[in-house]
Amino acid sequence: MKHRTGDRPARPPARAASRERGSTCVVAVLMLLAGLCIDGGRVLNARATLTDVCEQAARAGAQEVLTEGLRGSFDVVLDPGAARTAARAYLASTTDMDLGGVSVTTSGNTVTVTAHRQVPTLMLSMLGMGSVTVTVSGTAEAESGIAAGGV
Repeated sequence: MKHRTGDRPARPPARAASRERGSTCVVAVLMLLAGLCIDGGRVLNARATLTDVCEQAARAGAQEVLTEGLRGSFDVVLDPGAARTAARAYLASTTDMDLGGVSVTTSGNTVTVTAHRQVPTLMLSMLGMGSVTVTVSGTAEAESGIAAGGV
């Protein structure tokens, strides 16, 4: 008995729909992985760059010592006001970041620069994550000569 083309049973539509759902899921997972790789790399790069800038600003601040202490007793004494000003001046001259998200603190002979930056996302913004906050600190200490045990 010959079958005409019109007599063949059609493929059930539920089976085709389930196959399409599986491929949509795979595409969504691949997009999520791509977003994590691309945006994760951007966040790590921003963190490394911001850490370097904070450490350099702290070093610039730690160079501001009171000369009277060096001349009299050879003690290194940090000038806190000048240290904060020098650290902020370094940041202003080397970066375009908003200094409102930066704090410069001094304690003894130590200068600490802490900065916050919003890193915009490309792929993850499609999932509702428009940016990632990166917070880093850099610390430097004012010293004279080579520290004991240093090379």
